[in-house]
Amino acid sequence: MVPALDPARIRSVFVRAPNWLGDVVMATPSFARIRSYFIEARIVCGAKAGHLPILAGSRSFDDTLPLRRARGWRGFRAEVRALREQRFDLAILFPNSPSTALQCLLAWIPYRMGYTQGRRLLITHGIKARPARRRDGKRYGPRRVPVPMPLYYAALFDAFGFPACDTRPILRVTPDEERRAGELFARLGIGPDERVVLLNPGAAFGPSKLWPGERWARLAEALHAELGPGHRLLLLVGPGEEGLAREILGLSRAPILAPLEPLIPLDVLKPVVRRGALMVTTDSGPRHLAVAFRVPHVVLMGPTHPDYTSAHTEEGTVLRHEVDCGPCHLPRCPLDHRCMGLITVEEVLAAARARLAGGDGR
Repeated sequence: MVPALDPARIRSVFVRAPNWLGDVVMATPSFARIRSYFIEARIVCGAKAGHLPILAGSRSFDDTLPLRRARGWRGFRAEVRALREQRFDLAILFPNSPSTALQCLLAWIPYRMGYTQGRRLLITHGIKARPARRRDGKRYGPRRVPVPMPLYYAALFDAFGFPACDTRPILRVTPDEERRAGELFARLGIGPDERVVLLNPGAAFGPSKLWPGERWARLAEALHAELGPGHRLLLLVGPGEEGLAREILGLSRAPILAPLEPLIPLDVLKPVVRRGALMVTTDSGPRHLAVAFRVPHVVLMGPTHPDYTSAHTEEGTVLRHEVDCGPCHLPRCPLDHRCMGLITVEEVLAAARARLAGGDGR
């Protein structure tokens, strides 16, 4: 019998955020649930340093702990020491890796909550996800039965009686972020009454999620010709995506705005996305900002299973084609990238047109 967690006895909580930006956004409702359960506790969010700006303005945490990739045993021990100094009573682990749970054990955190696959002896309060299997009995693609990530996270807290809440992502925009976004729009020459169409071609996961740059260029031309005055095309570019952005700019005759020097910071990206009339995007982090701010969006999806992100799709259209080799969840395609190659400019344009008109594009 797993002992219940008494909020009155938990004084300090370490929340280890997910490793991917989109998952961090999808975890924000669960962050709020943790805050509502441990009202009097000090709650610290540990996340990749580059992801912390997306949580600016959050009311779920008292402090943050930037995490940098631990390299080797020395880096691992340094993170353990940093956790040990905080004297946490409870660690809530969103990543499913054994190493995150082992770090918390070695940091003398007595209670550790999370999913138990592969680390049952390291978790004191957890549940097990249902593993996925193919009909031939062999695992392929996802390791567990695909469930939308907000619901996957919610199931853990449901099991331990945390107060319920809506599972839609919660992002807040601070006055400083709003001001800096306004300065960016002014610098780009975007007027306050113009509608901004956001194009997000990158994906940190890997090239398997990318759509060809030439097709982005043709899509931009088609959107520009169809939408006319009063609309501006803005290319969203993340770190490491500058080459793809320059390829699209070089191939397209459309007037695309693309802040490259400097790139749009992650915290400023929130009010930029919120301003959008439409986003066309890969299955990547900025997609989930569109979900949070209810911005109409079209998602080009290839190697990943759609059921991981199928919650709160009222404003979104997902374009994908069934292929015999997918969903593979591989960052690089070992074949011919057919899952993304089958998505045409014409069907993306039709879906974008429908979303701008208030339809669902299906």
